[in-house]
Amino acid sequence: MKTLKTILLALALAAGGCSTLEHEPLGKQTLKNSQGHVIGYKERLKADGEELDRVTLFTPRLSERGTVVAYEERIKGGVVLWDLNGKRIGSRYVDLRSRGSNAQNSGLTIVFMPREAEYLALRQVTIEEVKQHLGIQN
Repeated sequence: MKTLKTILLALALAAGGCSTLEHEPLGKQTLKNSQGHVIGYKERLKADGEELDRVTLFTPRLSERGTVVAYEERIKGGVVLWDLNGKRIGSRYVDLRSRGSNAQNSGLTIVFMPREAEYLALRQVTIEEVKQHLGIQN
């Protein structure tokens, strides 16, 4: 009886080992749309001697005015927030405890703001500010 259990256990482990694929990453390429926004990425993987391409597309996140301000990548347990240039700026985690009192809750959102120097570098400069900086009169 013990040998039968041992044989069945060995066969189950062998079958389970054959069903899992080992993915070895070969490279990652960003995907951009016509506005230059990073909208996803394409990964090149090697699995069991075959080369595969896995494409991940982001979902746009819109402001109140309807403009795209960020992109979301779905992951297990939430989403990762990406800015328009493909830099990770935050995460949203699904909190199942609050679903009992608010069924429409999309989860806790954490956004990482850049340091003030980086924020000023990212800020849009207007023509009027350039004229004022250079001392040009209207």
